[in-house]
Amino acid sequence: MPRPILRRLCAFLLASAAGPVLAAQNDQQPTDFISLPNGTANVALYAARQSFDGLWNNGIKTPRVEGSTNLTVLRANWHFSLGEEGKYTIAPLVALSAIETNANAPSAPLLRGTASGVGDLRLGTAFWFHSDHVNREYVMATLIVSLPTGAYTPTQSVNIGENRTKTVLSLGWMQPLGSRWVLDLVPEVAFFGDNKEYIGINRLGNSRLSQDMAYAMSGTLRYKATQAIHWYGTAQVNRGGATQLNGAALTGAPDNTRLALGALIFSSDKSQIQLRYARDVQIENGFRNTGEILLRWSTVF
Repeated sequence: MPRPILRRLCAFLLASAAGPVLAAQNDQQPTDFISLPNGTANVALYAARQSFDGLWNNGIKTPRVEGSTNLTVLRANWHFSLGEEGKYTIAPLVALSAIETNANAPSAPLLRGTASGVGDLRLGTAFWFHSDHVNREYVMATLIVSLPTGAYTPTQSVNIGENRTKTVLSLGWMQPLGSRWVLDLVPEVAFFGDNKEYIGINRLGNSRLSQDMAYAMSGTLRYKATQAIHWYGTAQVNRGGATQLNGAALTGAPDNTRLALGALIFSSDKSQIQLRYARDVQIENGFRNTGEILLRWSTVF
């Protein structure tokens, strides 16, 4: 296999193992935009399985690589009221993940393999500067920092941790449209530190991988079929995020579009279960998400 293609495969395999393939970095879900009463804790447990293929280069599928990732995430945040009459809300959060990924590349045996372990620790906070509980209108900002604590071996092409810092800033707006429909809009920007121990083409783990700023825009339209069951659809556009190896261009921006369909089931006043299916419907560069199933349980106390 030509070396430029091998380098691109290594870069995207690293990204796919460490998290959702070419997706918004802060994957917010319906009802995440609601601020909770002072002192309330929210705990969510996620389980997801994602399949991917590639490598895509300028919209054309090149050497065949297929793989899958199993992801389990535990996220917790705590809500505190601030300001006069609790006008504002702040919610520190922490997220821990366990990941298993498998990559199969018949045309590049060096890229085959399986990796598993604990992912990078994510710390952050959400801040609501508008909460209208009567009309169910909310506007918030979220800042999340991912720390290089996950399992990482410099000489492996498939890893769980990213071996770099990552900072994600997003906004969230939840707006009812009548009594049955709800619209969520989420713009996001992500900044990436350098991985100074990237495998590179020499497989020695002494190269530097850099990544451009990435942008995402997500929109979700939710329908309240009953008080206990909500249906929703999500469209997400990702732009930016091209990579460089030792300062030279490595991979182009993914420029992918993802669609999702899901359901929310409210099992009680405090708990909910969510089931979602998502896949990429368009991609320019990298690995395509060929199907993702996510199950989430969330509760407050």
